[in-house]
Amino acid sequence: MKTAVRTFPAHISAHGRRSGPGHTYPLYDLISASGLTVSILPLGASLQKISVTDTDGTELPIALSFLGIQPYEDLVCYAGATLGPNAGRIRDALLPILGTEHLLSRNDNGSQLHGGCHSLSSMLWNVDAVMCMEDTASVLLSCEQPDGLDGYPGNRRYQVCYTFTEPGELTIEQDAWTDQTTYVNLSNHTYWNLSGDFTQPALHQELLIHADQVCINDENHLPVSLIPVTDTAFDFRKQRSLCSAIQAASDPISLKQLQTGRGYNHGFLLKASASHDPQPTGTGLTPACTLKDPGSQRTVRLLTDAPALVLYSGGYLPDGILLMNEQHSVPSCAVALEAQDLPDTLHLLPNSCRLTSPDKPFHRIIQFHILEAS
Repeated sequence: MKTAVRTFPAHISAHGRRSGPGHTYPLYDLISASGLTVSILPLGASLQKISVTDTDGTELPIALSFLGIQPYEDLVCYAGATLGPNAGRIRDALLPILGTEHLLSRNDNGSQLHGGCHSLSSMLWNVDAVMCMEDTASVLLSCEQPDGLDGYPGNRRYQVCYTFTEPGELTIEQDAWTDQTTYVNLSNHTYWNLSGDFTQPALHQELLIHADQVCINDENHLPVSLIPVTDTAFDFRKQRSLCSAIQAASDPISLKQLQTGRGYNHGFLLKASASHDPQPTGTGLTPACTLKDPGSQRTVRLLTDAPALVLYSGGYLPDGILLMNEQHSVPSCAVALEAQDLPDTLHLLPNSCRLTSPDKPFHRIIQFHILEAS
């Protein structure tokens, strides 16, 4: 998106994606005058595609985007999906709430991952509104889950609003309401490769994370402690590439963690949350991270009101899935940046965990600023 663009003669169109006889899903395209496109899929309230117009006029996806619908139905790596009721893992699938342990559905080595077997990522959401004005466009989606589904208490109603504004600002607002005290921790699972080349690892991308502390995981990718990032492969307080951070790792903790995670799969406690500093943007949001492709100079800045950021460098991404532009995925071909609570925070830091109740609904904002080279 170019800052010289003053109008947003965007169009929002809905067209079908098919997966076998009778399975059709609407896909909502939000397209700016400069060719930056955001596509919303109601299945999983997902960001199905984010693309730019390349120098030769062709569409270039910069987020992991499957060509067919089947990978989205199969929840392959949760690409672009809304994560919930809980983003991440919960140890032993046990959810402690106000002195009661709720047994959740298990879908990850005895624990629960991304909300369980009937997660928000697997649901077909309702499209409640589609709005388009001169310089902004938005899609509003909603769904409901009954009390006890996958073990979570409360009849819950969820809402996600995607708003796309010139120049290149994508805001995700996530809300939830409940009739019983419960735990809600929503996020979005978009994977980024700003070069547009998903045929090779995306670890050349340069990353800055506004965090002094990181979660150390066990062999099942569950956090066991928080440590300072100083002198580790997790120190992204100054921008550096993921591959250089991995290659420079020499301390035993970093080496073991990177081996277990096939790279990064770690939660970072954001500085503003750790220090309780006022939000520096004046919008209620704090800068979380910046991702940059050194070749194209494309940049994504993430701002959020969430307390933590999970960095997943895609080491377990499958080989050979057909993507947009006839490319095929490889491990680490894209990087996920998930604004959320610290993973398994109910066990790791129970006193800092925020519950959702009838008088305290859940609200989260995740904002991406997508910047082309000037």
